Amino acid sequence: MLPDHDASTKARSRDIGAAGARMSDTSEALRESEERYRALFEQAPVGVFLYDRGFRLTTWNARFVEILQTTNERLRALDLRELRDRSVVPAIERALAGEPASYEGRYQATTSDAVVWVSMRLSPLRDARGAVIGGMAVVEDLTERNRALATLRESEQRHALYVKRSPLGVIVWNTHFEVLEWNPSATRIFGYTEEEALGKQEPGFIVPECAWPFVRELWGGLLQQTGVERSRNENRRKDGTIICCEWSAAALVDAQGVVIGVAALVEDVTEKQAAEEALKRSEARFRALIERAPDAVGVSRQGRWIYANPALVAYLGYERAGELIGRLVRDSVHPDDRAAQEQRAAELERGAPVSPQEYRLLRRDGSAVHAESVSLLVDYDGAPAILGIARDLTERKQMQARLVQAERMAAVGTLAAGVAHEINSPLAYVLTQLAVATGEALPALARHIEALERAAGASGGEAMRRALELEAAIDSAREAAERMRSIVRDLRTFSRADDGESAPTDVRRVLDTSLNMVFGEIRHRARLVKQYDDVPLVDANEARLGQVFVNLLVNAAQALPEGNAAANQIRLRTYAVDDGRVVVEVMDSGPGIPDDVKAKIFDPFFTTKPAGVGTGLGLWICQGIVTRLGGTIEFSSRPGETIFRVALPPGDPAGKPLDGGRALRADEPNIAGKTPMKPKPPETKPRRGRVLVIDDEAPLANALKMFLADEHDVVVSTSGRDALALLEKDPSFDAILCDLMMPDVTGVDVHEALRERAPDVAARLVFVTGGAFTPRMRAFLEEVRNPQLEKPFDLPKLRALLRQLVAAR
Repeated sequence: MLPDHDASTKARSRDIGAAGARMSDTSEALRESEERYRALFEQAPVGVFLYDRGFRLTTWNARFVEILQTTNERLRALDLRELRDRSVVPAIERALAGEPASYEGRYQATTSDAVVWVSMRLSPLRDARGAVIGGMAVVEDLTERNRALATLRESEQRHALYVKRSPLGVIVWNTHFEVLEWNPSATRIFGYTEEEALGKQEPGFIVPECAWPFVRELWGGLLQQTGVERSRNENRRKDGTIICCEWSAAALVDAQGVVIGVAALVEDVTEKQAAEEALKRSEARFRALIERAPDAVGVSRQGRWIYANPALVAYLGYERAGELIGRLVRDSVHPDDRAAQEQRAAELERGAPVSPQEYRLLRRDGSAVHAESVSLLVDYDGAPAILGIARDLTERKQMQARLVQAERMAAVGTLAAGVAHEINSPLAYVLTQLAVATGEALPALARHIEALERAAGASGGEAMRRALELEAAIDSAREAAERMRSIVRDLRTFSRADDGESAPTDVRRVLDTSLNMVFGEIRHRARLVKQYDDVPLVDANEARLGQVFVNLLVNAAQALPEGNAAANQIRLRTYAVDDGRVVVEVMDSGPGIPDDVKAKIFDPFFTTKPAGVGTGLGLWICQGIVTRLGGTIEFSSRPGETIFRVALPPGDPAGKPLDGGRALRADEPNIAGKTPMKPKPPETKPRRGRVLVIDDEAPLANALKMFLADEHDVVVSTSGRDALALLEKDPSFDAILCDLMMPDVTGVDVHEALRERAPDVAARLVFVTGGAFTPRMRAFLEEVRNPQLEKPFDLPKLRALLRQLVAAR
């Protein structure tokens, strides 16, 4: 029996060993399971905590601590019934009551200052018998998610607001070309309401049929994600109106990059395109206008030319615009004006206003031209630039020069006329008294001496010698007075520079008159040589022609140094050429005109003289005067000889040279003639006449009375008013010598009064003038038909005129 017993024992031992092994395996498995649970519990991405029926936390993981932003120590002492934020307490209690519970919302921690948004799911914990022994909660932190959702909602709201209020049309399609979104601006542009547009699939409702191929091609490219497509094309409104729209479209893709539709922004640019086309047409017309403009127009940027119209190209002496483009603007400006030009450019670039400015521009050949420039800051080819418009001031400068010269000549003329008038009256008095002395006193004295000699029977040699000396002295005084009269006559010639009328003129006389005016400039510089041939008269204004000769003579003199007159020469020559033209030459033996300035010699403002000596206008003005007279002015020059030639067409073919072809010397006075001292045999005297002399210069009037007393009964009146009163009582005078310029009542007034009261008496007036230098007096003398005499008188002509008037009565 023992073996059986041993076998049974061994079997039980084996069973016990197997059970022990199984228990050991189970414990090990349980331990591993607990370790896995503990690892899962601790590493869970959500917070987990356990609590008992006494509302005390028993277990929690690290994530729960992190969510509440607290510490383990604070959580151990926490009583869930005393939470600061009791919004979660009902869910905690419900779990202890054996029901699952949840909470989602804002939660403020008790053990910290944390405020979080949580999702809490709670369930009861039961023992083996199923009794509730506590609860377990899983806590998820929704703070970041909710913040992102809030941001997303806000973004969606803003997007919706932007889409709604956008001035551009916003249209969204799916991949089947079905409209998903249509904002109010799209309604405004195309006329379809949102309800009408949503769901439409055919493109034809906003696209003309002719544009469908283009739209399909564009759509295909968008679905292939070719990027943003921009286009401008015609579209159709609901009412059928064709408009022009500008589109910006792009593909819409989901998170996986799959195309889910197309979004587009659209703007109605019908008016904009019309304005752009109008602007293009305007720019084309403007460019055409600039290209054809007579003014020079250029555009510069950063100090260099980027555009030049043909007028500017020609103005600066270039042949093509390409020769100017790219060059520095400052290189086209005179060095003295560059600083001002660059300052104006800087002011323009700062936006400051600038006024028109005069500049001297440099041509390609280095010559300077005057221009007035207006500059503006403009947009040229999409970038700021300076537009400059330059107007040639050459003609204006010439006109100003003419005006200055005319004013100068007018001033000189007025001065000369005034001087002549003031001198003429006393000079007439002197000449008249000398004539009286020569014609009456000296012959009477000679007869008296002869009578004494006969009575005494002796020679009165000493008395006769003294009488002859007196005669010589009076004769010298008369020659000096005649010289003064010649000078005054020359002054009066130049005072008529503004008289535009031409008359038959002897160039030699005008040349001598001019020579008399400038002889003081010549006498210390050169010997004067005159070669005057017989020449026809020319039709010219003496004053203007004299202005030419004076200028040429002064230029010739100033070309020579002072102090060595014997070594230098100025030669004057007149002659006629085969075609009848009259030529006047002015030659000097100076150094000559340099070759490099010969081409500019007649240009305005060009001069080779030192500063302050000349204006550069003389020869230019001379050329103008000679040209207006139908002539030419030329020159030839070499070292030691410069000749200026003035050629003028002849006047009356029958014109004959004056003075038998002999011209006066520069130092020879122009004397009208001398009255011989010796008495002539008595002539048959004409009838004595009655002569009234009206002149406010009493000495002159009385001298005339003495001079005329041997032939006429002379009455003197020194007032025009008194003379009118006298003539009203006694109009029987054969001749009336009336001064033109008198105070109070002038000679013109006397004539007007007599013409109204006694026309026959007015016809006997002989007007005497010392120089009519007012417009009224000149106009009167041009119109009146009465005889006229200029002071100082040509006394023989005066006698002849009075005899004629007396004989006519």
